[in-house]
Amino acid sequence: MTKSSKNLPRREKVLVVDDEAGIRMLLTRMLRGWGYGVRDVGSAAEALELMASDPPEIVLCDVSMPEHDGLWLAEQVHARWPHISIIMSTAHQDPHTVRTSRKVGAVAYVTKPFVPYMVQEALERAAGRGDVPGR
Repeated sequence: MTKSSKNLPRREKVLVVDDEAGIRMLLTRMLRGWGYGVRDVGSAAEALELMASDPPEIVLCDVSMPEHDGLWLAEQVHARWPHISIIMSTAHQDPHTVRTSRKVGAVAYVTKPFVPYMVQEALERAAGRGDVPGR
């Protein structure tokens, strides 16, 4: 994100999906500070339930979660709401998971611990303000 765009008001709603409350809190605080509207949930099932009544523009989702993982959620979101941009996050970057994420509709992939500028770039890409290969 450039310095000039940093101060622009955001209109995008972001849904943060992670089973770790601390990660959700960190991302929520970070994204709200950048002007995004943020909601957060702790599971794929909660995400789908919330999205049925209030779909966001962007979903930022952890890959590794109990019950249904983030790849499953990304596939569900992409099938039901193809206009929603998906960003995957994980503590372990694995080339197979990155490829699978792209196949199920993710536009970006960020690793933990989060580097703020990398999260910003992923959000810019998801919002259509960055270079999005293949879209």
